[in-house]
Amino acid sequence: MKNGIMELSFPALIQSATHAAEPHGATSDKKIENNALVLFDLGTVWDGYISDATRTIAVGKPDAKSLDIYKVCLEAQLAAQNAAKPGITAAELDKVARDIITKAGYGEYFNHRLGHGMGMSEHEFPSIMAGNDLVLQPGMCFSIEPGIYIPDVAGVRIEDCIHITENGNEPFTHTTKELQYFG
Repeated sequence: MKNGIMELSFPALIQSATHAAEPHGATSDKKIENNALVLFDLGTVWDGYISDATRTIAVGKPDAKSLDIYKVCLEAQLAAQNAAKPGITAAELDKVARDIITKAGYGEYFNHRLGHGMGMSEHEFPSIMAGNDLVLQPGMCFSIEPGIYIPDVAGVRIEDCIHITENGNEPFTHTTKELQYFG
């Protein structure tokens, strides 16, 4: 495989349409519908270290509600990534994304922590979540993955892993976050 990547860090998760509204649900053999959002969550192992990334794409032309969910989730993800720096607490960082999603009316549908640590295991310390007053420090690596999951409508998650630097953060993922359309 390219650049020495020989294995996935966990089974890839691919969910479409209303099935994507089940955060961290199971992949099925259901055919991907036209005019739906499709969520891809995958990671690889490189030199013993785990990666994790999620993107949501569009097949056809999803409805206005699905597109709004995507727009709000993207805004929350970008704001949280921009706010991630030494000195902010894990709880404060979670609040950055959660406030945007709540203000847009989707707060009850963001039902997991903002992020988790990355390293030799898929989910490590620290948890980026409400109530965690851990102060972020240079060298910490974790995901930023807000999600909005509305039953019988759609689910969206946008995830990147970053590491905290002396002055901010550096993402490990360098793919676009803008909604990509296929079909």
